[in-house]
Amino acid sequence: MKTFKHILVAVLVMIVSGLMTYYLKPNNPIMVVLPFLTIGFFIFNLIIRKSLLFKNYFTSPYNLFTTKVCYQKSYDIPKGLMFEKIIEVIDNSGFKLVETNKEKLEILAISTITFKSWGENIYISFESNVNETIMKFCSTTLFQMYSWGKNEKNYNNLLNDIESSLIV
Repeated sequence: MKTFKHILVAVLVMIVSGLMTYYLKPNNPIMVVLPFLTIGFFIFNLIIRKSLLFKNYFTSPYNLFTTKVCYQKSYDIPKGLMFEKIIEVIDNSGFKLVETNKEKLEILAISTITFKSWGENIYISFESNVNETIMKFCSTTLFQMYSWGKNEKNYNNLLNDIESSLIV
């Protein structure tokens, strides 16, 4: 159902762009092509967003169309157990678990579309450092240059969910 909403929004934006170029009759061909390129790029981001293969694309400092926030937090729990615990926490949170990679200990979750955002991709990975596990968290916007605090809020929400789940 949500995919249908995404497609519907994209089609509506394409119709508005087409009507805009028809009624405004821009003289410059770039002004005719630019709305369609923007919509195509937006649809491309919607399509690839649910795959861990494109993590580097969304988290790259050269991708100017996403806002990124990355944090690290250490825990005294083995990384395999922490990986399983984070999956459990995400299942019980407001995020949607999309993909996991057990060999690389990577997790991809997404947040929903709101009035402030087209949604965010949340990438979580784990590393060992002596007797602790380092959780690497990165939240990226889908297709916007400013996150309106959503990336930071995603991190704080996940930390609160983790802390409440670790209390015995």
